Amino acid sequence: MVYIKEFKGVYPPAEDSLLLLSAVKYAHGKVLDMFAGSGIIGLNAANRSEKVTFADINPNAIKAIKYNAKRNGIKNVECVLSDLFSSLSNRKFDVIYANPPYLPEKKESKWINHALSGGREGSELTIDLIHSLKAHLKDKGKAFIVLSTVYYTDKVYKEIKRLKLNFEKLSSVNFFFEEIILIKIYDTSRNSGKSGQNYSSSNNK
Repeated sequence: MVYIKEFKGVYPPAEDSLLLLSAVKYAHGKVLDMFAGSGIIGLNAANRSEKVTFADINPNAIKAIKYNAKRNGIKNVECVLSDLFSSLSNRKFDVIYANPPYLPEKKESKWINHALSGGREGSELTIDLIHSLKAHLKDKGKAFIVLSTVYYTDKVYKEIKRLKLNFEKLSSVNFFFEEIILIKIYDTSRNSGKSGQNYSSSNNK
């Protein structure tokens, strides 16, 4: 584990972060940490990766990541101020990690609210992210994404299926009123000739 200093206005490592951290063992090649926050995921993935790109809409998060990278002597990183993939154009990654905001509330002016609000229902940002995966994952690339039952997760699963992507449920944890779920998303249609319509919600990795 790397040392992480918490910054005001930046989402701190929490239960959902720790769930996503369990997938760091799959990091390799070029990695993207989307909705990066304090940088805990990407910084822990850095020693397994060629390069880690951190993306966040919050300028305070970018400052926090740069500080935490320097504090831990991690150099194979870059930080990009970006609203989803807006500043990443046509770039592709071997592994994408994402812990999207998922509370069902309207965004407010404070930066910390951007780290909490996933849209009116809570799932909108997650679905927007999934829509961009085919354009930003390399062949055989994988995305590891955190979902929450504070919104209707079946809506997310149906959208993954509509996009002809595959997914597996890797693990989950119950926390107060919600279940936090870690899923892996990948696309077999580009490299195996399959239709991409075999979906699994098992715990197989």
